[in-house]
Order: sequence, then structure tokens, then C-alpha cells
Amino acid sequence: MFFALGESCTFHKILYSNVRLSLLKRCYSSEVPETVLIGKGLEDPVIVINEDDNVDIIGPPDPVSNLRPVIRKRLINESALQQRLREMQDTTQEWNHSFWSKHNTKFIKERQEYIKLHLMKCDDKQQLTADEMSEFYKKFLDENWNTHVKYNFEWYKKNLILLIFALGVNIEKFVQKVS
Repeated sequence: MFFALGESCTFHKILYSNVRLSLLKRCYSSEVPETVLIGKGLEDPVIVINEDDNVDIIGPPDPVSNLRPVIRKRLINESALQQRLREMQDTTQEWNHSFWSKHNTKFIKERQEYIKLHLMKCDDKQQLTADEMSEFYKKFLDENWNTHVKYNFEWYKKNLILLIFALGVNIEKFVQKVS
């Protein structure tokens, strides 16, 4: 299988939290005057997006945070309100990614320490039972309960603000259509 790339297109590398997401190729015309065939064996996928396409790009899950990064499309005639909404969405996404990266790193570290400690107590065991692991999970959740409550409160607050801005953008679009 091959991907066809036109010479009239430009290439953009996109980086997200030190993880290369993809090679984004944005075509500025629907015609492809000359094509070059590239084998499917590329390390990075090639994503072809027409300038007219009104889509966001969703990447593969981050290995630490387990969240999928979103690359939002910048509109050609983006209003100040649309730009502010997009920037707030990106900021919220970065905040969310940061929280879950730290949280999951802490979880994995503490789980490994728990397993190591409990396996050292019993020399004949090679792994812990589900009941033994459930003690760790309960302890971890109890210890991090306040962190989760604060995260949820902040997450709801940020999403409410995003909803208000999205409503403003939709009202702005409606007014432009009517007038």
C-alpha cells in the first residue's frame, strides 16, 4: 500500500509532550499535479488534510497519561472568540495531560514498590494475588482522594468555561449567518 503526496503540499512536524505524533501534510488544493509514491513502511503515518476540511486530528494515546492528544484546526478567518476557545481547549488539554502523567507515574512507582516489598516478604511467591493487589489499590485511592476531588472540581470548572465560550462561538456564527 502506498500514500500519494503532491508536490504542491507542505509538510509540518507536530510534537506533543516530547512524543512525535505524526507527520501532518496539509494540501492547499484539491488537485495533485504530480504525485510521489511513498511506501507504507514509514515510521510516522502521513495524514492528508484538505484546507477545506473542518476536522481536528486525534493522535494515539500518550504512553504515560493514556490521553489522546488533539490537534485543533485553525480556521482561516478565525474570530477572536474562536481563537480564544481553541487556545483554552489546548490549555485545558495540556493541564489534563500534565495531571494524568504525574498521577500515573506516581501510581506505577508506588505499585512497583508495593509489589517488590510484598514479594520480598514471601520468597516462594512470584506474583501477588488479586486480593493482595486490591489492598494497594484501595490504599492508593484513599491517599489520593483529596487530589482526585480537587482535579474533578477544576475539570468541571474548566469544562463549564469551555461550554460558555463554545456557546458564544455558536451565537457569533448564528448572528453572522442571519446578517
